[in-house]
Amino acid sequence: MGTSEQVRSGRRLRAEPDHFGIVLLMLVAAYVLSVLSSSSLARVVVGALYVGALVYAVRASDPGPRLRRVLWVVVVGGAVAIVAAALLLHHADASGVIDCVLVLVLLSALICMLDRILTSRDVTARLIAGALSAYLMVGMIFASIFGVLAWVQGDFFASGQDPDAASLQYFSFVTLTTLGYGDLTAVSNAGRGLAALEALIGQVFLATLIARLVGSFRRPTAPETRPVPPEESDRT
Repeated sequence: MGTSEQVRSGRRLRAEPDHFGIVLLMLVAAYVLSVLSSSSLARVVVGALYVGALVYAVRASDPGPRLRRVLWVVVVGGAVAIVAAALLLHHADASGVIDCVLVLVLLSALICMLDRILTSRDVTARLIAGALSAYLMVGMIFASIFGVLAWVQGDFFASGQDPDAASLQYFSFVTLTTLGYGDLTAVSNAGRGLAALEALIGQVFLATLIARLVGSFRRPTAPETRPVPPEESDRT
């Protein structure tokens, strides 16, 4: 395969509908990085991964032209806002502003992907990857919402734990998967109410969307070949 053919093949792959595997990989990378580091640089890289996930979610979901234009505005505006906040604001304020932007970016990607998933007739492995990506996005959206709440009200955890990105991600996914609280709990009524809402959404998401997709998934089978009768083969 020549270089030009490889380039065309890569372009077709990136633009192919329902190709949500790249989105899933970006989200996993963003989660790992946010757990490992809470520095300003790490926040910018995580934000870039989320914006990139939105870009690929738009390509894979193939929305209408009007929605596509709105989503591209979110992409450009989100990228500019994340970089500006990291360069111009203090660490705490920058984290709060970035969390606000990430809520908008991830929510846009989630709506775009769910619209594609819910309107698709054929259930494929790529579509299931999109549903898993959407499930991760729910946890990441609530982690950013908790970050905004911590930025506004000061304390978030009852134990006095610093509400950094790693702690908020941990708390959000423990809530989403209903594993049960141990070391971290929300201190305010707003935080506890949002945590209860996230747990409810997580259970509904698993019990309805992902379970239905996995139950309806069928591997593509090769078409059956009909043997040629002897008289037909003799004629040819």
